[in-house]
Formats: sequence, structure tokens, C-alpha cells
Amino acid sequence: MLDKAWTSSVHNIRSVAGQRRGSTLIELMVVIAIIALLISVLLPSLRRSLSLASATVCQYNLKEMGTTIRMYRYENDGWLPVVDPQPEASAVASVDAGPDAKPDKNTAWFTKLFPTYLQDAAILACPDDPYGYRMNEARNRLLDPLVANYPSYGINSFLLNFGGGMLADLDRYRPERPAETILMCDLGPDEINYDNPRSVATRGPLRNSSLVMWGDGFDPFSGFASRPWVTSRHDHGINALSLSGAVRHVKTDAMLRTPIRRYYANCAAGNCPLCKKLGWFHYSFARDRLFWWTGPTPKR
Repeated sequence: MLDKAWTSSVHNIRSVAGQRRGSTLIELMVVIAIIALLISVLLPSLRRSLSLASATVCQYNLKEMGTTIRMYRYENDGWLPVVDPQPEASAVASVDAGPDAKPDKNTAWFTKLFPTYLQDAAILACPDDPYGYRMNEARNRLLDPLVANYPSYGINSFLLNFGGGMLADLDRYRPERPAETILMCDLGPDEINYDNPRSVATRGPLRNSSLVMWGDGFDPFSGFASRPWVTSRHDHGINALSLSGAVRHVKTDAMLRTPIRRYYANCAAGNCPLCKKLGWFHYSFARDRLFWWTGPTPKR
């Protein structure tokens, strides 16, 4: 009798243990499924949060550069840090030509800010720029001619070069709407392509010597080809700094999908000289109320 009872108890215990093992496995699978579901839901939000954080750092960098340039202007009779007459692009071209080439020193605009107005070159590297490491690595060799193509940001070439460089004297040739006049923005490209192949010398794409060009093609000021630079590294767009010091996000996806033109109705409505007077092929940021220049153009 006792043997039967003992056998029955052992059998019941084993059955319960088996059921418990089965239940535990099912519970574990449910927990794993819930975790996977939470990851799939939260991962895009996490990525977006990280992207927004990087964009915020980028905006801070641009604002700091704007403050630095205002300091430079204050102590240099209202002038922007103009590019020296010797184009840096020729130096890069000569470096790519062969090991015996002897390029001149870097004469890009940002070198005029160091070290009096700007101490750390890291501010010229956007956290979302896949080639930003080049600028971070070049902090102690800013006179190297290759460094002109390293920054993640460029300055409005129209301001520095139009009219023989006279527009760079902003105290004399004042824009009508500083809040709508481009000073700086994110500078690409961020991808290697046929129009801008990898440069052996710069370990990445060339970036027009840190100048933001109004279009792609021949640059009438330097005599060199201007390369495509528009990117979309921040939420399908770029960050742009106006002469007033305001930073705004500008969508560029549509711009990258459509051919560049000479004339845009909304751009001309903003009194864009490239549309109304010069007829040059140019990118238009008029939808975001930004223009290459918003004042009278001096005679060249």
C-alpha cells in the first residue's frame, strides 16, 4: 500500500516538474518575443534621438563659427576672412599629380581665424560627417594645403569672391536681409561618386577648398571646376547659418533629385541676383528663405 502511494507521488511530482519545465520554456519564449518587439519599436526612436543630438552639436558648431567670424569682422574693418589670391585647389591638384609636387601652404579662409579667434579645429568637424575625422586629425597642421578640403562646413563663396572680393567687405556692401543671407552651411559630399571621386591625397572627396558654391561646374572666380557639395546628412537636409547668426534646418532631398537651374520663380521673388541679374546656374534655398545674396551687386 505504501509502495503504491510512494510510486503515485513520485509520478505526480515528475508530471508537475515536466509541466513546469514546459511552462518555463514557453514563458522564456514569450519574454524573448516581448524584448524583440520592444527593441524593434524603440530602435528607430533611439536612432532618431542620436541623429537629433548630432544635429544639435552641428548647429552649435555653426553658431560658434558665426560668433568667431563676427569677432574677426569687428577687428578687421568689417571684412570676412577672405581667401588669398593663390587658389588652394591648384595645390591639391599638384599633390595628386605625384610625389615630387611641392604645394603651397593652405590659404583657406578658416586658417585666418587661428589661433587668435578660434583655438580648436574640432569645431569644423560635424559629428555626422563620415569624413569629419580628417579635420580632427589635422588640428596641429592647419597650414597643410590638403586641410582646405577637410572641414565639414563651408563659407558662402559668393560673399568672398563676387565683385573681385568686394562683397566680403560687409560693412560697406551690406545685405538687405542678413537673416536670409547664407554665411555657412554643412559641406559635402558625404559619398564618393563619379562627379567627386576619392582623392588619394585627401583620403576622401574634395570639397571646393571649404567654399560653398552656388552651383556645380566652372567657378569664374578661381578658374577651377567646382564639385557637387550638397548633402543630406541631417534628417534629409543640412544646417545653414545666416549672416544674422541664426541657424536653421534646410531640406535638400528634393534639391538633390532635380536638375540645377538658372531661374526659380520663388528665388527671383526674393530678389536673388543670380536669378534676376546674373543668370548663373545655382542651387535655390528660397523655400527656406535663404539666398546667396540679398543686396545690390557691385560691378565686377
